[in-house]
Amino acid sequence: MARLIPLILIGLGVYFWLRARKRAASFAETFESEDGTPRR
Repeated sequence: MARLIPLILIGLGVYFWLRARKRAASFAETFESEDGTPRR
């Protein structure tokens, strides 16, 4: 059990990191117009 806790924490960290990366990529796409310049 003591070995399982760090594995669960590492798994959750990777999961949330991947989710944050995916959200940041989609967020950046929505804030760029078709020609690639950022919209303000």
